[in-house]
Amino acid sequence: MKNINVSFRDENEKKKFVLECEEKFHKYLKEVSKKAVGSGADILLLSGPTCSGKTTLANKIINDFKKKGSRVIVVSIDDFFNDRNDSRVVEEGKRIDYDSINALDFEQLKKTVCDLKEKREFSVPRYDFLTQKRAGFDHYKADDNTVVIFEGIQAVYPEIIALFADCDYVGIFSNVNEDVTVNGTYFSRDDIRLSRRIVRDKKFRGATADFSMYLWETVRENEDKNIYPNKNICKIQMDSFLEYELFVLKNYIIEILDEVEQDNVYYGQAISLRKKFEDLLSISYDYVPNNSLYTEFLGKK
Repeated sequence: MKNINVSFRDENEKKKFVLECEEKFHKYLKEVSKKAVGSGADILLLSGPTCSGKTTLANKIINDFKKKGSRVIVVSIDDFFNDRNDSRVVEEGKRIDYDSINALDFEQLKKTVCDLKEKREFSVPRYDFLTQKRAGFDHYKADDNTVVIFEGIQAVYPEIIALFADCDYVGIFSNVNEDVTVNGTYFSRDDIRLSRRIVRDKKFRGATADFSMYLWETVRENEDKNIYPNKNICKIQMDSFLEYELFVLKNYIIEILDEVEQDNVYYGQAISLRKKFEDLLSISYDYVPNNSLYTEFLGKK
């Protein structure tokens, strides 16, 4: 359990607190990336649950490999999604299956990995999330100076790990690792990631809070089934929590949660989460630098 107890006399102290947290995190991020770059592996499997900071970590690792003179190819496992059709609909509630191994064109993924291992040209699909269909392929050929990063929540699924069993690879896992009390208010690690997701989905996808909470149910089921049991295959792990973040989220999430109506099945959950944020101090997002992990959830200013 992480305990955070802070108070601020003025706005300058708030800004100083944000920048100190950012400096501390970037030093930590540098050390995590250093382990990845120094691992000697030419294939990296980068995973973590939703809203865990994978993009920030991936970008840091990519930049550090490039500084070293390596060529980097990033393969998003999401691009192997099957075209949307009835086979991806989960019968209970008619949700679309974006999480299980069945959501992926596993045969194409297997061929891509096989061609990569055999030093042949390999093809990576491009998935159009607007049409929810495959839009084409990109083609690559790796040489001895190439590092390939397979990025996505699925990178620790047993079926995918098995594809790399005979490879020189390293697993990397990003997450919010601990529950937190902030000035006496308890937030579980799930509260933190759900809050990130609600704000991100509203900001970038126009989604309502209740829709994010609806999707969250299957997201968490899949994490418990396929992600968390396998995270320890990752030799490198990162905790993406920032000590100031809940103070900044307060400015956004209360308004979003207020949109959940009383007759909505998620109203009780929305009220419970809202009450936690009501008790927090508020810090402006203006104090957060544009190279922050938090741009993943709130965008650049």
